[in-house]
Amino acid sequence: MTAHMVTCKIVPRWEWRCFAPSLAALECALHIADDASPSESNETYILALTGFVVDNVKIRDDVLEVKRLLQTDANGLEQWEPVLKARFPIGREDVDAALAGLPLSPAASPRGSFTVVQFLDEIVEPCPDFRAVKVHKSRSHLTMNECSAELVQLSAASVALQSFALEHEDPGHVLRALRSLGLDSQANMNYPRGLKRALGFEAAS
Repeated sequence: MTAHMVTCKIVPRWEWRCFAPSLAALECALHIADDASPSESNETYILALTGFVVDNVKIRDDVLEVKRLLQTDANGLEQWEPVLKARFPIGREDVDAALAGLPLSPAASPRGSFTVVQFLDEIVEPCPDFRAVKVHKSRSHLTMNECSAELVQLSAASVALQSFALEHEDPGHVLRALRSLGLDSQANMNYPRGLKRALGFEAAS
């Protein structure tokens, strides 16, 4: 099976996200339909415990996905661009591309390709500055002020959280949606930082 990198034209999107043990008040304000069926997924995030890392790396449905942080604007919104999607088993070339923004290397392994288990056990696990964290998500999708939005119930290493996110190609749309919800004064927290904070890893970063 051949892995595939992202090759089509991708327009980077501006994102805002928050995490909390409960977002019950926000959930009520969003008026999510009672009969809406959330999407379920099991994912594994690769978290760097030290330094400033610009990549969001995860495995979902046997696909390695990498998004890269391009910039942060004056309002704290972050612009992210998908740079790689590769289905396991993945070749060394795709592994090198996926790890370009992380201080990880498969150089010590003689393998020409990696399964999910081999990637985690032989590349991520031996590095003390990284953690592979399993996350279960239940996501409700909606649209606000032309932005894609999601409310997420998630469990990470037995820690239960809720998360809310907005994204759009135009940061102005995201900011207006935040203002309409009274969230524009709250800090933006992307997935890697949000998970590290919830799991007690952020002090090392």
